Amino acid sequence: MNETPNQNRNEPVKSNSSGTFKVNIDERDLNTGAYDPSQYSERSSRSEFSNGTAGRTAYYASDKERKAEKKAHKKRNRLKARKNKRVFSLVWLCMVLLLAFTLASYLIGGSNDFFAVGRNEGSTEIHLPAELDADSLAELLYRQGAINKPEFFSLYCKFTVDEEEWTWFQPGVYRVGTNLDYQDIITTLQGGNKTRDEVRITFPEGLNVLEIAQILEENDVCTQEAFLTAINSSDFTNYEMVAPLEGTTGRYYKLEGYLFPDTYDFYKGEEVESVIGKMIWNFQNKMSDTVLSLVEQSGYSLDQIITLASIIQNEAANDSDAFNVSAVLHNRLDYGADYGIYRLQCDSTTYYPYKNSKVVPETGALSYGNYDTYQIEGLPAGAICNPGMEAIMAALKPNADGDAPYYLYFCHAADGTAYYATNEYDHQYNLELAGLS
Repeated sequence: MNETPNQNRNEPVKSNSSGTFKVNIDERDLNTGAYDPSQYSERSSRSEFSNGTAGRTAYYASDKERKAEKKAHKKRNRLKARKNKRVFSLVWLCMVLLLAFTLASYLIGGSNDFFAVGRNEGSTEIHLPAELDADSLAELLYRQGAINKPEFFSLYCKFTVDEEEWTWFQPGVYRVGTNLDYQDIITTLQGGNKTRDEVRITFPEGLNVLEIAQILEENDVCTQEAFLTAINSSDFTNYEMVAPLEGTTGRYYKLEGYLFPDTYDFYKGEEVESVIGKMIWNFQNKMSDTVLSLVEQSGYSLDQIITLASIIQNEAANDSDAFNVSAVLHNRLDYGADYGIYRLQCDSTTYYPYKNSKVVPETGALSYGNYDTYQIEGLPAGAICNPGMEAIMAALKPNADGDAPYYLYFCHAADGTAYYATNEYDHQYNLELAGLS
């Protein structure tokens, strides 16, 4: 061997001979062609892990790591997919609920407009052209403020007005109420070019149905007979607050007490159902959530409160007196039996459906006495008149100040002065003071 142990085979080795040298070059370094780093890597690996065991261990460890990472990646993808699915489901549910609420709101708005709910009272002029169809009529009414939902009115016309009935719409100028339901609007416009006369009527608190019927007939709105017949019909069960009256018995007039006293605009010759419907609707509007909550707290039904209020309306001298009269009636109903008092004994109930003996006709009088609180215990079968809001509130909140919670008697002098007593002895004295003894 010419090389010493410390010499590199690539380093030149000087010859002993002067002027000459020798270079040892590995045969592989003489190969020509493209450089392949994998060959050197492979050689390096074989050289570095020439022991065998260490190389195999490193290879297996690397393979396990790749499998574990791949498995973790799949798990992350599954979790992400499940999360995305839940998010998608939640978004979809929100969209469905929003669509449902929007549709419900839209339908409720159309239903309210059909019954003229929420429209202001008044009137507007409608100029009907010669050419008319459902869509153009709906748009015309909408522009003039007669309706709020033209699409619903148009749909109603398409279902209810046939080809022949369209010829009943005559060109001209019409005065249409802004608080009419769809059918009333159509009826008004189909009435020809003749203007329908309107009449405004104010009904004071405390009138009964006989008196209301007479006033309506005197103003040519409808006949007494038609009104009194309709009052006892079952055509008004779609009104929430009078629907429970359908099964009641012993009442002279079913809707007595529910025709709210107020000022109304009617057409002469108006349909009697429309007349009554306006008054019932007004009653229901007056029965706010606050009032209904007080009814629930009172322990009485709405009909019982209205019946009690109707008696208070006819017995009290004025609004402030109503709360004391209410106290007397409530006390008699609540604990009167403890003092031997079993009846309300109110004069206003004696001749119902008449106000008093003076208005009972000599011939053809209706039977009376079934409501007489001198004869029956507790409340009569129904209201004896149509009370106003003050009387209704008095029935719900009787006076509880001073001696009022103990009042069991009351009376009034001719000038309306009121007297109250907690016992029979004081009541007799009050009757003398009132000039009633």
